[in-house]
Amino acid sequence: MTKQVNFEKIAHQPAYRVVSEKIRNAIVSGEIKTGELLPTETKLAEQFGVTRSTVREAIRLLEHGGILGRADRKRLVATLPPTETVGRSVSSALLMHQVTYEELWQVAMGLEPLASKLACTAATRKDKLLLAANLVHTREIMDDHDALLDAEIEFHNLLAEATHNSALLLARAPLNELFYPAAWGAVIRALSPGERILVAHQHIYGAICENNPDKAEEWMKKHMLDFRRGIEMGNLGFDQPVKG
Repeated sequence: MTKQVNFEKIAHQPAYRVVSEKIRNAIVSGEIKTGELLPTETKLAEQFGVTRSTVREAIRLLEHGGILGRADRKRLVATLPPTETVGRSVSSALLMHQVTYEELWQVAMGLEPLASKLACTAATRKDKLLLAANLVHTREIMDDHDALLDAEIEFHNLLAEATHNSALLLARAPLNELFYPAAWGAVIRALSPGERILVAHQHIYGAICENNPDKAEEWMKKHMLDFRRGIEMGNLGFDQPVKG
């Protein structure tokens, strides 16, 4: 006996989505390189055989995704998506999947020691100066919870940037969106751990200046474990889904 199955009609994609995907593929594949100008809206409409309004809607999607920008009022240029744009996009997915603070901490425990290790060989003189300035600032504001939170997050960001590893920067972008503001905020409010944060940062910075990746990695692991203990003592709710 043949099973009765009702299939839905195949839905055709709107024209603007087809146009958007073709332009996106050309940029991602490198056929259109970052910084290169695209044809005008009129030319694109002619090439695709669609209306200018369809092209405009396709462009709007690509601009929102960060891979198209405006060279001027009329000309479009291929751009690299900013890390913040990627972070917001991934963060939305993490919220929908109800990812927990525990899961994000596990990711941070892998990425932050790695960043410390890589920075030992990749950090430039400018990177080290920025980290040093952060330490000076941290020492001055240890009793100000909000300022200390900003300084702590900045240190981790500067450290990641000092790796000059784009994959690592993109991978940890959601941590800045969802994890660090809430988690470090809870730790700082509960424990006022300014001195412990500063000591850990000083050891990590010292290891980077000494080009000692093992020491940098070890101290970041200690720092992140201390962070976890603070989260638990601050009753953040490690098993709870993160909140936007």
